[in-house]
Amino acid sequence: MKPVKTATVDVPQGDIHDYNSILKYFNDEPVKQSKKDHYHSITFVTTGIIAYDGGQTTMLHLGTLLSKQGYHVYYLSYVPQTVDEMEQNAEFNYEGYEGTCVDMSQLDKHNSDIWLATLWESAYVIKNKPGYKMYFVQDYEPYFYPFGDRYQLAKKTYELGLHMVSLGPWCAKMIKENCKVNSPIDEINFPVNLEQYPYQAHDLSKYPDKKVIDVAVYTKWSSPRRAPINIQMTLNNCQNILAKQGLKLNLHYFGTDKKAQFINGENLGKLTKPEMISLYNRCDFGIAPSMTNFSLVPFEMMSCGLPLIDFKEGTGSYFLPEGAYLKTGFNEKDLAKTFLQAKQNPLELEHMVQKGVDHLQSITWKQTLTDFEAIIEKISAAVA
Repeated sequence: MKPVKTATVDVPQGDIHDYNSILKYFNDEPVKQSKKDHYHSITFVTTGIIAYDGGQTTMLHLGTLLSKQGYHVYYLSYVPQTVDEMEQNAEFNYEGYEGTCVDMSQLDKHNSDIWLATLWESAYVIKNKPGYKMYFVQDYEPYFYPFGDRYQLAKKTYELGLHMVSLGPWCAKMIKENCKVNSPIDEINFPVNLEQYPYQAHDLSKYPDKKVIDVAVYTKWSSPRRAPINIQMTLNNCQNILAKQGLKLNLHYFGTDKKAQFINGENLGKLTKPEMISLYNRCDFGIAPSMTNFSLVPFEMMSCGLPLIDFKEGTGSYFLPEGAYLKTGFNEKDLAKTFLQAKQNPLELEHMVQKGVDHLQSITWKQTLTDFEAIIEKISAAVA
């Protein structure tokens, strides 16, 4: 008897050939650190440079600030991508970035005082190179995968001996709770670029009379940690609840490829910074689920003065003070209640938005740079 072909297939997870080009770097050899009195060069090892990538935008911003401080900064790809493509995407992600893009052909030739892994795969790539090896942790990456070998490979990188630098407190917490840590793990401030997302006051006094609410919703179909399925389901059911009370919810999704078909609302695709600012200014609320480490998008919404809704099940409470945003459960009933209560209390909304804007003043890139340089100074001092 022959099997019948079905539309449902197994989740592809077992192709070792995904790693053919870097297979030689995967082993269990622990990191051997080499410290110096002074460090002059810093190399971020990365998956090329991808447009619209928040994590790589953060990398480029940090690298630029370090370059301005006199360090020789490099962005070295461990996947095939030309230098021209890297430079073009880097300029798109962070206009005016500083540092030198280096393609994969230099992976075994490039030298650096400090190496920085930026994804779990790159931790294996750099761990046995000469110099001081660090790990710029922007998420708890085992959660990127179903429980299995890639989950375990990602988890093991936190136990290899690299000096870890956690963007914000949540990643450090998860690593300490779930891994056998035998190397330093420091935290740096999770920053926002206020200059690029200028504040514009919304007329909150009109909210009680609104019969139509416009919501900017950030999600990525390629990133389950941004809850692309759950947010559509929850908002769809929420729309039905609010419609029975005479309130229409207009949904403006962004962050996902334009060809994706959402079950409700409009898909604006991947937006440029000016397009995002325009969206925030014309919407009444913003939502950007973060089920693992926080996204930059909620900060950007708040910076523009857009009232933010975040879910208790996510990580917002690690990055935002109480009273600076609308905290709700990730279900349609709680969310509908939040919309209804918020629109009837414009004065409370005003205080909330102001508290959020005030908080953003304390998490600037200047503080992040100060935090990172203090780590380098601590490493140098340990040599003496």
